[in-house]
Amino acid sequence: MTSERNSIWRKYRNQIFLGVVAILGIYILLLLMLDNQGQLADSEGVLQQLRMFPIGYLVWVAVCQILVMVLRFVEWHYFISIIGAKGKISVFDSAVIHVSGYTMVVSPGKAAELLKAVFLKAKTGVPIASGMPVVIAERVVDGIAVIAIMALTLVLAGDSLDLGDYDAASRLIIYGSSAVIVAGLMVIQIQSLAYFFLNWVARLPLISRVHEPLVTFYESTREIFQLRHVIPMSFVGVVLYATSALGFVIVLLGLGFDLSWQLFLQTTFILGVTSAVAALSFVPNGAGVAEASNTVMMMAIIGATNPMMSFILATTAAIIQGFFHKWFRVLAGLVVAIIFRQRLFDENFEHALLDYEQSNAR
Repeated sequence: MTSERNSIWRKYRNQIFLGVVAILGIYILLLLMLDNQGQLADSEGVLQQLRMFPIGYLVWVAVCQILVMVLRFVEWHYFISIIGAKGKISVFDSAVIHVSGYTMVVSPGKAAELLKAVFLKAKTGVPIASGMPVVIAERVVDGIAVIAIMALTLVLAGDSLDLGDYDAASRLIIYGSSAVIVAGLMVIQIQSLAYFFLNWVARLPLISRVHEPLVTFYESTREIFQLRHVIPMSFVGVVLYATSALGFVIVLLGLGFDLSWQLFLQTTFILGVTSAVAALSFVPNGAGVAEASNTVMMMAIIGATNPMMSFILATTAAIIQGFFHKWFRVLAGLVVAIIFRQRLFDENFEHALLDYEQSNAR
């Protein structure tokens, strides 16, 4: 039994390892592409800008990301309270599970992120099928927040936000994503439709055995995605992304740009688009995709109104922003997972992981 649990854990550990290898490969490929385009001299300028970047600004960017992590924990802890975990887990253990879960986003397709539901079962006994919708809810709330920020930015900016060639694509992301999320929320709440398909599954000979977990998953999903839960957490998500946007602005201030309302709106919009593009790319943690998108959009949008913007400054800002927006929390999760490994990977977790794998194998 122990060897079987170890084998299962190695599978997820290998997924995370493969994700890290893929990420390194992506960044190496980007460097080679820069070299092929004759931009190697510019990369030397980027290194110089990175060395010259004021430490004090980095501290404030880090503070913004710590606040973002706190807000993400608020979402997580709120959602797990909905599915019956309230009173069964301490705030401290909930925070340890949540923060250590940041390391799992580097797995291909973020598959290992579902392990948060396994950790939750180990600590509370809440079924894994009930915990999985929490992970999904975090992503959906993020999506709603990004869409709301992008739409609000377009309204507030008016003609001062010149999107140029990105106008049609940006509006497609906003309207298309909005339609998908609204449709999804509506379908989930149509209980008769959901049970029609669930009962149909129950009659299929090969997959009828998963009917009960699917029902549990659906009921948990339906409860989590009620508007009385989604709306307040979406507001938290908006504050979360506004804080990330503030960190982005601080990066540009550290590079010598002047603070202005237009700069804040521009960076907020860019952050929303690049977050959506990175998420849709299915690349582990959006590695390389987010930085490349940030660089291109800063040149096109900020560069159109601010002649100070150059390829070197855009690339430098994208690297710093990318690290703090995506990799800062991964490193924090790794540190927490190492420090509290005995608290996380106890016998209850091993049994919960084994149950999860056996249910998937049926």
